[in-house]
Amino acid sequence: MDTKNMNKPTEQQIQEVLAGTATSEDAQIVAKWFATDEGAAYLSKSMDFDAEQIRLGYEELYVNHDIPSKEMFARIVRNIRRKRIRRIAFRVAAVVIPFVVLMGLFVQVNTRVDLFGDSGYEEIYVPKGERIQMMFQDGTRAYINSDSRLKYPKKFALSSREVYLEGEAYFVVSKNSRRPFIVNLNGPSVYVLGTSFDVQAYPENKDITVCLDEGHVNLTLPSDKKYPLQPGEKLVYNKESEHCTIIRNTDAHLSSLWKKNVIAFRDTPLSEVIKVLNRWYDVDFKIEDKAAWDVCFTLTSENTLLEKVLRDLEKISPLHFEYKEAGKEVTVTMK
Repeated sequence: MDTKNMNKPTEQQIQEVLAGTATSEDAQIVAKWFATDEGAAYLSKSMDFDAEQIRLGYEELYVNHDIPSKEMFARIVRNIRRKRIRRIAFRVAAVVIPFVVLMGLFVQVNTRVDLFGDSGYEEIYVPKGERIQMMFQDGTRAYINSDSRLKYPKKFALSSREVYLEGEAYFVVSKNSRRPFIVNLNGPSVYVLGTSFDVQAYPENKDITVCLDEGHVNLTLPSDKKYPLQPGEKLVYNKESEHCTIIRNTDAHLSSLWKKNVIAFRDTPLSEVIKVLNRWYDVDFKIEDKAAWDVCFTLTSENTLLEKVLRDLEKISPLHFEYKEAGKEVTVTMK
């Protein structure tokens, strides 16, 4: 993200956010900055320092008198270590999972990051007809498509950042070599260090697809078999056969246009087109002629009104689409 036009918050604002004492206005300013390259690097360095402090052992303990026994010495070390962890944990844990971006507005998620307790998960479901952008406390952004569910822990562990996806999302992951970002897909998982990629894993689809724009990812199967991807490649994993195919995807950019509210099809059969439109607009389709199923579409449209998209589809096909707004149904017939 370009940081030239973004004013860096003051050190006091940053520290108040990290301490959990900031106003919502300051939290919004700092969270936006954390989403920039400069802010993400600052936060990552800060969390690395805190994690290192937590890992420190008793070698820093200094006493100027004898301790009666090893057991008492160990107890003193544990007490000091516990206080140190609590002090550092408060600082790190106070970083909110900041904002969901919806309709251009920031909505603060009232959730704190708990590094040490079993605090459960939060879940966001994006209904049909909607799309949102979400930002995590490490600067990672997730664009979540319609009819998709993202579950994430209230804590990001010190060793990894792990979320669970059903549906489609585009991730821009803040790089941190010590904490891989893992997207669980109900079996397979995508392992990421710092990268931009689209993953589609709707439960009703037979395939899981991953399209990589930047960086490196691995699709890891439950058998621990790994399939690495390079930028510009598309991976297709068949859930039934457990077969994985990687192709050089010359149309990789099309897979993520949805996050810009652009509809894109490339030699896409009607069956897949109506799945996409059903999710985007929450409308049902009634196919009157079986021959319609053989029609494929190549279209890129920034006109996201349903009626306009249907007219665009009509222009490039032998089909007619009749939308009945009252019943939220589209009838498809041959011209």
